[in-house]
Amino acid sequence: MPEKIIELETKMGKGWKVTAQVREHTLVIDQASAGNEGANPLETFLFSLGGCISAIARMVAREQKIDLRGMNIKVRGEMNSDGLLGKPSEDPVGFRRITLDADIDADLTAEQKQQFLDTVCHRCPVHDNLLSASRVEHQSV
Repeated sequence: MPEKIIELETKMGKGWKVTAQVREHTLVIDQASAGNEGANPLETFLFSLGGCISAIARMVAREQKIDLRGMNIKVRGEMNSDGLLGKPSEDPVGFRRITLDADIDADLTAEQKQQFLDTVCHRCPVHDNLLSASRVEHQSV
């Protein structure tokens, strides 16, 4: 299968607001203490995880012929912000723990729902990137 490339460009002006044009959508990231025009980067990150799992759930349900009426996901990230603020910390700069609770609206037993969620998470690219971190390269241009 050919490699799939996903690419976007973010733009930031004088303030904290960051935008990206993705297809016909303008995405906005901002800080609540600044303009509060969008979710902050960490909230957006958790939303990406929940959103990706939801999309993959729809795909898996279709393949397995499950009537998935809906799914609500609560994603919670725990972090110590010391590293983010430039202070010494034994904790990672990012989340030290992320928990995900999925309320699956389908005619499945509790065990079947867990198996379904396990399959979905195994196929979710965002979930996979958290378990097996991708190499990130950075440079100033």
